Amino acid sequence: MLELAAKMADEVGCAGVVVDAEAGAVDFYKKYGFMPFEVIEGQSEARPRPTTMWLSMRAIKAARGATH
Repeated sequence: MLELAAKMADEVGCAGVVVDAEAGAVDFYKKYGFMPFEVIEGQSEARPRPTTMWLSMRAIKAARGATH
């Protein structure tokens, strides 16, 4: 997914990746640099709220450079 996002950033523009992390996955995403942020609209009281997290394209490209 991050490879595709990096390719899209080069071709059409992409600022980063947003995920909706379930409670048990937050630490997993944090170890890769994702940061939580507050969603203002679109929440549903009908299901548990995931933690919306963000990883910038700068961080994605830096990680790609470390592995290529």
